[in-house]
Amino acid sequence: MDKDKVIDQIWENLSYVIDPEVGVSILDLNLVQKLEVSDDGTVKIEVRMTTPACPAMLAYQLATDVIEALRKVPEVKKIGFKLLDHYMADNINEAMADALKKDGMLAE
Repeated sequence: MDKDKVIDQIWENLSYVIDPEVGVSILDLNLVQKLEVSDDGTVKIEVRMTTPACPAMLAYQLATDVIEALRKVPEVKKIGFKLLDHYMADNINEAMADALKKDGMLAE
């Protein structure tokens, strides 16, 4: 796996993820706080919301959009997703983990 190429593709895909509250790319808003890619295809990502008071439905939509952007990269085999600083972060993180576990893509 060409890790640099995979990272470039991930960033490219994330550039199309739009914050549902403000309508701007999450990269332009600097919402991705951490992105790690392992040689085995495991991606760990942490995303901050524009505001902790964002409606839960929009936070869930953002989380789903980020995961879908990662899944589009064939070399991504496992995903560890963490939503930061949102009043529903624990619930949303649990829901995302359950969905990834169901698909066999959960990074431990």
